[in-house]
Amino acid sequence: MARIPLATREQIAEKEQPVYDAFMASRTNRPNIGPYSLLLHMPEMAQRLEALRTYIRAEASLPQKLQELGMISVAREMGCGFIWYAHAAPARQAGVRDDVVDNIRERRAPTGLDAEEQIVVDFTRELLQDRKVSQQTFAAATARFGQRGTMTLTNLIACYAVLAYNMNTYDLEAPAHPTEKPLPK
Repeated sequence: MARIPLATREQIAEKEQPVYDAFMASRTNRPNIGPYSLLLHMPEMAQRLEALRTYIRAEASLPQKLQELGMISVAREMGCGFIWYAHAAPARQAGVRDDVVDNIRERRAPTGLDAEEQIVVDFTRELLQDRKVSQQTFAAATARFGQRGTMTLTNLIACYAVLAYNMNTYDLEAPAHPTEKPLPK
């Protein structure tokens, strides 16, 4: 159970309710479970973070497969079961091999990665563990993805880390997934 109740319209200050309403209208076919159910206690912040997340996800400089690989790598590094819940199955559907997903979940080094996958995994781990990336990893990312792709990867990791920090702080638990094992603690 989350440390704070999920946000409802009635809990929001009247002056923030139009932003809350606009945000909820933009998510008509998505359940209000995940990080935004918490972040909506501050609707303007939730809206801005969602705009950043949406922009990064739509940025074409990184294929969907690599974005999903980055997101599950963030989930594992941050110990965020909810991001794992939301992205492990989509990672598989986008072409990340089952053994890679399973190894990341179990904190085992994935093997047999192609060059792009290896860069994403290394970049994510270095950025989240060391709070920076080595010159070697940065050079590999820039050579493979270009400046724009490297910036997209950096900010994808940062955006999902912000979401993970919030979910971890407020103990937002992931619901059971019908096909994916949960992220071990």
